[in-house]
Amino acid sequence: MSDRGARGAHYTLVTPANHYPCRLPNLPGAQVVKLVTPRLAPARFAQYLVELPPGDGTGGAIPAGFEHFFYGLEGEAVVELDGRSVSLGPGAFAYGPDDVGVALRGGAATGRVLWLKRSYEPFPGLDEPPPVAGHRDDEPFEPTAAPGLHRRELLDPGDPRHDFNMSLLAFDPDAGLDKIEIHDEEHGLYMTAGEGRYELDGDHHEVRTHDFIYMAPYCPQGFASRNDLGAEYLLYKDVHRDGF
Repeated sequence: MSDRGARGAHYTLVTPANHYPCRLPNLPGAQVVKLVTPRLAPARFAQYLVELPPGDGTGGAIPAGFEHFFYGLEGEAVVELDGRSVSLGPGAFAYGPDDVGVALRGGAATGRVLWLKRSYEPFPGLDEPPPVAGHRDDEPFEPTAAPGLHRRELLDPGDPRHDFNMSLLAFDPDAGLDKIEIHDEEHGLYMTAGEGRYELDGDHHEVRTHDFIYMAPYCPQGFASRNDLGAEYLLYKDVHRDGF
């Protein structure tokens, strides 16, 4: 049994040993781990880890009314966006706005996919963003002001039509965030590689590949990678809206 999973006043750390798979009627054959949903107040999004057996007979349509982001972790799955099929191999991603039909299906091999779901927050004068599909290797990681930290944006952070960002943050060995952050935006963080230590609301936790962290608004947070491994994580953050 894992002794690393934890629940604080403003965060939750979920490790693979804490996973409790469930099933959804619209995704037959798929196993779903609910890493966070709005039942964990004050979260305003859901993030699921989905395992799809191979074959078109697994998975299915996803009800309309929400925007979605999918990121391939292992194997292969397929997401259909408004009639377009996108292969979700490792590192592939896709975004679907809430007015586009979406379906998630099995591929040629068992696939593991991160699926983010949330209600779109419109802003006066702005249209909804279009569907997006790509791969983490389509563009290089860019250096940041923090030494040893490199970043790759999967959605355009300069487009105010998007109400959230999805970013890959890669840390060299013994690198980390350059300060303890406290901000209005909430986070969903999935460790895609390596290990390190996260400070969450004054508590310190060892984190490893496949761990997930939910951070509520204004949760004090900081991270440093292990000095012999480095680390990488996929980070959700709500943006371009004023909090009301």
